[in-house]
Amino acid sequence: MKWDKAKWDKVVNLLLYLRHILIAGLVFINGVIIFRAVWGQKLDLVALFNIKNFTNIDWAHAANGPWLLLGVFLMLNALGLLYRARVAWAVSLILLIIAFTFNWHFFPHLGKHLYLSAGTAVLLFMLGKDFHRSSATAGGIAAFISFAVLLFYSTYGALYFGGGFHPQIHDLMTAFYFSMVTMTTVGYGDIIPQTETARLFTVSVIIAGITVFATSLTTVFGPIIKGGLNKLVKGAQKPMNRKNHFLVCGTSVLAVSTVWQLSKRDLPVTLLTIEDEDKFPAIEQRIGKKIDILSGDSTDSEFLTNAGAEQCRAVLALTEDDATNAFIVLSVKAISPDIKVVAAVNDAKNLNKVKQVNADVLISPQLFGSMILASVLSGESIDNDQLLDMLLGSGKGLMKED
Repeated sequence: MKWDKAKWDKVVNLLLYLRHILIAGLVFINGVIIFRAVWGQKLDLVALFNIKNFTNIDWAHAANGPWLLLGVFLMLNALGLLYRARVAWAVSLILLIIAFTFNWHFFPHLGKHLYLSAGTAVLLFMLGKDFHRSSATAGGIAAFISFAVLLFYSTYGALYFGGGFHPQIHDLMTAFYFSMVTMTTVGYGDIIPQTETARLFTVSVIIAGITVFATSLTTVFGPIIKGGLNKLVKGAQKPMNRKNHFLVCGTSVLAVSTVWQLSKRDLPVTLLTIEDEDKFPAIEQRIGKKIDILSGDSTDSEFLTNAGAEQCRAVLALTEDDATNAFIVLSVKAISPDIKVVAAVNDAKNLNKVKQVNADVLISPQLFGSMILASVLSGESIDNDQLLDMLLGSGKGLMKED
């Protein structure tokens, strides 16, 4: 069966819309390869983490400890890339560079993974603009990775410089205890650095603990505490009965104006946005009244389902990013092809690409405005029927049909 150019174009466009998922998959594969490479070796990893004497250590084997953690971190961080989170992009890039360096030095026989990690890092760097969102999930993953790296550094550093403390640190549990006490700046004073190197190391742990440890706790537990306070102040919120309503995705000028017009006609509407809850009052101020707002990723089918996509009148993808609008359409159609979807095209040059996702109504305010302006400047007369024809030709949307 031969594929014509239109089918190939659809496949290419779909891959372009899904490229953040593909790159997340590559990052995850990098982590899996590292994990399996280390775990498959004849090495007692439990014994490796119970280091007591650093003078007779085979550092080629000791490197397997952080190498194993690196694989786990890459797999965890790949989840953040699915949300297009900027922090996940930055952390993944750093981890891939570390993976390349570790692989080059400690595992030169894994040549294929050397090229895979380098190629993934290059692709991730080239697609940096795709990862521009702020995600609590990705922030939590990054916070966990930062905390784990700091804990690993401080614990093994305490073992390495153990002879410079009083009493001396010789076992992993004592090193872990000292690390936690130092990172949290508790400082009981039962273990005191005596040498200059031990003191400098302790200073580095204190500084890193103040920044990384405190930030990680704030990132992970901050939203939980905030949510608890909101429930305490506002009381238990009754679940919304979202049926026969309109779902408007985005906070663009078009989206806000559409919500205002729908609310003005007493039509039920729910606004979906990636903004945090503390931005809701500002959004409601732009609209001029209180409305139902949900914070989340509108390209996530589960989030759309929770917002009542299956019971809504229509989903309106009106964000400022054409790729996001197209992906919202794909996500909605994946839930049910019967759900009506309206998609906005902000840049007229993307019109042909967005057509491929088959939205029920496709509008381009930019193109519509230019058509009206050209008609007025050329002296053509336009009545209401012609305006409606331009905007929604044959009920399929502006320029939906060639």
